[in-house]
Amino acid sequence: MRSGEIFLSFEGRLDRERWLGAAGLFVAIVVATYLATWALARHGAISPALREAIRSFVQIALLVPWFALDWKRFHDIGRSGRWAMICPSLIILSRLWEWPAVATRAGPAHAAVGLGIAWAQLAVVGWLAYVLAYRAGDPGPNAYGPAPDGTVAATRS
Repeated sequence: MRSGEIFLSFEGRLDRERWLGAAGLFVAIVVATYLATWALARHGAISPALREAIRSFVQIALLVPWFALDWKRFHDIGRSGRWAMICPSLIILSRLWEWPAVATRAGPAHAAVGLGIAWAQLAVVGWLAYVLAYRAGDPGPNAYGPAPDGTVAATRS
C-alpha cells in the first residue's frame, strides 16, 4: 500500500503495525509542532496568536489522514469505518458545550454535563487504544477487502 493510499483513501484495510507507525508519526508531528511553536513564542519570534494558528493548521491538516487511518483500521477488524466518527463527534460536542451561549442555557447542570463529556472522551480514547492498537485484524479477507498482509484464510474441505 502506497503512502497516498494509507493517508487519503477510505477503502480497504490497514493492519495494526502500519496503523501504529502512522499514528506515531502523527503524534510526533503534533508534539514537534507544539514544542517548536512554544519555543518560538517564548523567545518572541512569533506571537501567541500565530502560535495557535500554526497549531490549528497542523491539526486540521492531519484530520482527514488520521480519520482515513482509523476508518481502514476498523475495516481490518471487520467493523464499519463509521465507528471512526465517535471520537471526532465527542470532540465537536465538547467544543460546542464550551460556548458561552450553551453554558447560559444549560444553567447549573453545565459543569456536571461537561465533566461527563470529558469522562466519556477518556473512555472512548481507552476503547480506541484497545481496538485500534492492540486488537488483531480479521485473518484473511473480510467484507472490506483482502487482508493487509495478503494472507488468505484457511478453508475447510
